[in-house]
Amino acid sequence: GGAAAYFFFLKKSPPEENVNATENATEEKPKPPPELKELSKPGIFISVGDFVVNLADTDVQRFVKVSVTIEVMNEKVQNEVNQMMPAIKDAINDLISSKYYRDVRTPEGRERLKIELLKRLNALLPEGGIKAVYFTQFVVQTM
Repeated sequence: GGAAAYFFFLKKSPPEENVNATENATEEKPKPPPELKELSKPGIFISVGDFVVNLADTDVQRFVKVSVTIEVMNEKVQNEVNQMMPAIKDAINDLISSKYYRDVRTPEGRERLKIELLKRLNALLPEGGIKAVYFTQFVVQTM
């Protein structure tokens, strides 16, 4: 996710000189909180499935076909997701069907939809734990 990109691309390497001071400083630094550690390591990907959902437009009938994959922090969250899968699929169907074409036609609109889904799906789990929502396919069709 975003935390991993920060660590890989934005964090500066320590200067080559003064290596001993850097090593000593590393030993004395406090460890990052476990939540941050969990966010920075790769998660477990779960395919939620394919959805064909009517959009809320009333002037023209439109539907969207979307394939959803979620990234979770660990196996505990993976098990929670598997137990809650019917509720997760229902939440995805409900949220997408409430959207209009204008809401999802741009990359920015789809990104907002992912963020909304992330919040809604995390609310279904006891302690959250879903790191990201991905659309592996997203097609809008007008009839």
